[in-house]
Amino acid sequence: MDSLVVATFAVVALLEIAVPLTLGYWIVRRFGVPWRVFGLGALFFIVVQVIHTPLVLATQVPLSRALLPLGTAAPLVGLALYLGLLAGLFEEVGRYLVYRYYFRRRDIPLTREVGLQFGAGWGGVESIIVALLVISSMITYIALASNGVVPLPDDPAVMAQIETLRSLTPLDILPGLAERMMTITLHVAWSLMVLAAVVYERKAFLILAILWHAAVDAAAVYLVQTQGVLVTEAVIFIFAIAGLAYIFAQWRRMGERSTS
Repeated sequence: MDSLVVATFAVVALLEIAVPLTLGYWIVRRFGVPWRVFGLGALFFIVVQVIHTPLVLATQVPLSRALLPLGTAAPLVGLALYLGLLAGLFEEVGRYLVYRYYFRRRDIPLTREVGLQFGAGWGGVESIIVALLVISSMITYIALASNGVVPLPDDPAVMAQIETLRSLTPLDILPGLAERMMTITLHVAWSLMVLAAVVYERKAFLILAILWHAAVDAAAVYLVQTQGVLVTEAVIFIFAIAGLAYIFAQWRRMGERSTS
């Protein structure tokens, strides 16, 4: 067992929890947006996933099998596009409905600051859930990489997976942390974009958010299988930079609108 790998697991999990909570705290202190909005972002992300995730699990295998006659690449391409579009539709339409109906009925102001905090909560809880999975992976690594702690099966396929786990290095774990930070940035950008769809009454912003989200998820699904983790993270980084640019642009635009 490599103690540096265990330490990396622990640091990554800690930061995936601490960073979104720190962002939420900063928004509370800087703009006075209450933790309640952060919590609503987290809550409605979970509500959406309660519907979204079972649908994905029930349909992705039949879809892949149905696409097999079209060629060897068709199942992966079709699945990537399908999963991306599902994520975009469920999450962005979910945000739209929350803003348009729940927030207005609860007299929560549709300001850029609220959109920022809502996005931080939406992306933040996803990061925290991933952190819990990282902790689970760390425990599994410790158990399986420590000789004699867990009885090992004779199945060659299982042993191959165990050897892959034992060969992990810190560089195999760190990209996951970078992806979470980039994903939080994108969730904030999409939250502001969908907020603009409601505030300006322009559905084009909602459609753009759906397509943007779908493109990110589809690219991630396809590239990680064909090009590897580093290329995938590089592409997500480009999307995240675009998201950061959008956040600043929309922030200024909404600020000018509120003062006009």
